[in-house]
Amino acid sequence: MTIENVMLTLNRLPKISAVIDAGTDWVAIGGIAVTLATVIAGALVTISTFKRTMRSQSELARAVALKDSRQGWINDLRGTCSEYIAAVGILQHQSDSREIHSIFIDKVTAVDSSAAAGLIADWEHEKRRARQSALALKSKIELLSNPNESDFRELIDLARAAFDRAVKVNGGSQEVCIQIVEKAQQILKTEWNRAKKME
Repeated sequence: MTIENVMLTLNRLPKISAVIDAGTDWVAIGGIAVTLATVIAGALVTISTFKRTMRSQSELARAVALKDSRQGWINDLRGTCSEYIAAVGILQHQSDSREIHSIFIDKVTAVDSSAAAGLIADWEHEKRRARQSALALKSKIELLSNPNESDFRELIDLARAAFDRAVKVNGGSQEVCIQIVEKAQQILKTEWNRAKKME
């Protein structure tokens, strides 16, 4: 086995040069700009969509709250009208039976004047209670009504007329009560339609 030695001599050094292009790479810069614009546009669209969604949800929540409030008001007006008609009926019955009650009291007085005094006191107490109940319900109808609308003004006038007739003997308050029912039904239907439309 032989080992050979080789000797290499360099007479000159190789020239190494790096070519550096100092020009602008517009394609890369354009790509970065497009990416940045896309991100910003996406963020703006997201913000705009979010604001629109929040606004519409807020409007919907207000409309639903208004509908629920109106439905409660409709139920309250319906209940108050029916209670008022019953109170007017009781008041009319007391007015109509005043004469019979007087005859009864006269007969009891002949037998037991202290018992008659108790019956008179009870009668007067019941009469006051029925009158106060009817007045309170009439006032509640007036408070639940919108005086700017003609249907409500008519309902208020009918409620007043029913009360005025109920305190008179044979006043005929039941005819007015029928008109109250008809007017209340008309108002309630109108208001129900408004509630369904969320107006």
